[in-house]
Amino acid sequence: MRLLPILVLLSGLPLAGQDTDGGSLDWNQRWDNYLQRTYNWKRTGMVALETAFEQTFQPNKCGRPPYCFPHEFGGALFRRTARTTIELGAGALLHEDIRRQPSGLKGFVPRVKYALIHAPLAKGPDGEWRPAYSRFAGTIGGAAVSIAWRGHPVSADRMLEDFGWSFTSYFEDSLLNEFEPDIRKAVRRFGRGVRSHVFSFK
Repeated sequence: MRLLPILVLLSGLPLAGQDTDGGSLDWNQRWDNYLQRTYNWKRTGMVALETAFEQTFQPNKCGRPPYCFPHEFGGALFRRTARTTIELGAGALLHEDIRRQPSGLKGFVPRVKYALIHAPLAKGPDGEWRPAYSRFAGTIGGAAVSIAWRGHPVSADRMLEDFGWSFTSYFEDSLLNEFEPDIRKAVRRFGRGVRSHVFSFK
């Protein structure tokens, strides 16, 4: 699992996989959500931070410094734009709502179960949960774009590997979306504890 999204909570930035509240979507809401997820400066900053994080701890991933970061950052933006654009079109066509919604449940275990079960699901036009076909389509499209950006042939093996890694992120994003308020509260409590401990020595 990526650790950076949790650390970014310290700065108050939204999580990369987090979406807004529930309810059916009309086209204007769908378009606004697309713009927010794709072009919001905070989301772009999040992509830059994740890219820098990967470059720092995976120095052998790119063999052409100092051009690694611009190349990888551009590829990440291109991939995200392709994914969210496909999700927009497929979601509108299939009348799906793939926005992640906190469960509102009490207790750690029920919330974890909800997040894991609903990670690959979306709400259909009848309001019932079903496989998130538009999210799957966006992931496949983003994988193809990412592979081509890296200069590799778009083969079935590479697509399957890339889709598999992206699919695991569904569960990470769903868990972070569910527990983000709790993480923020814990961070604030920790910050207050540190400040009171430091001031007690003055």
